[in-house]
Amino acid sequence: MTIRVLQRGLDVIPEPVRHAGHGGHDPAEPGHRGDGQQHAGDLVLGRARHRRPGGAPLRADRRLGLLAEAHLLAGHLGQARSLFAETSMVAAAAGNHESVISSESQLASLAADRGDWQEAADRLERALAVIDEQHMHDYIYAIPAFTAAARLALHRNDPSEARRQLTRAMRARPAATYALPYHAVRLRLQLAKAYLALAEVATARQLLREIDDILTRRPALGTLIEEVDEFRPVLASSAESAVGRWPLTPAELRLLPYLQTHLTASGIAERLFVSSHTVKAEVKSIYRKLGVSSRNDAMQKATALGLLGA
Repeated sequence: MTIRVLQRGLDVIPEPVRHAGHGGHDPAEPGHRGDGQQHAGDLVLGRARHRRPGGAPLRADRRLGLLAEAHLLAGHLGQARSLFAETSMVAAAAGNHESVISSESQLASLAADRGDWQEAADRLERALAVIDEQHMHDYIYAIPAFTAAARLALHRNDPSEARRQLTRAMRARPAATYALPYHAVRLRLQLAKAYLALAEVATARQLLREIDDILTRRPALGTLIEEVDEFRPVLASSAESAVGRWPLTPAELRLLPYLQTHLTASGIAERLFVSSHTVKAEVKSIYRKLGVSSRNDAMQKATALGLLGA
């Protein structure tokens, strides 16, 4: 069913952009989901077929962006990436700044999810530049850029910059309502993860309550529902663990990605130019703060918190 709806969504996009990024149904695609997620994508595509009041069609970049959102909600990450990239190109050519910001921010988040932090940084640089040039700091389109920038700052061990970007996102947050539920929930979930990584549990809980309020009105949001459900126990456990009281230090954050490798403590120490004793002490501290007892569990918890790419 989803493929038929996706094809109808493509029908509203004029040549030559209508074929960009559309790879059809790919059951082997990482992140592919079932019918519940497909329904959410169908709802988004329904909006792509709508016209504005008076009969004027939606802009090409807007329709293309909605198709990218549909693929994202259905779990088709490869198609979503291609379509967001095409959206940005088409929007830039037409001077539609909000679509450039939105698509580049989405691409940055997807890059961070797969651990490609350089691409994430490049995409964010473009999105933030447009926001500054066009003075769009209070627009809903700017929130994903600020949120992704905070996540990048956390990865770079810069909590001060992370808080600055989160403050900008929170200030514009009221514009993200249930009228665009997939945007509103995704943004709040990313914000909640960032705040939890900074040990600000109360703010993360408030954002989760806002998510639940939106979900009571708009419950069919595809893969976002699973992401929210995966985050709930992480947030709940933080009340009883050290994550809610002692955030990871810059040294521990610098070491954290090496735990994804097969390197021993001595091997990590060589790369960080510290002693193996220091590495072992920092690993022990990481386990304690994350409330885990193994390397694998630490990676899972750090990924759930947004400290590492999936």
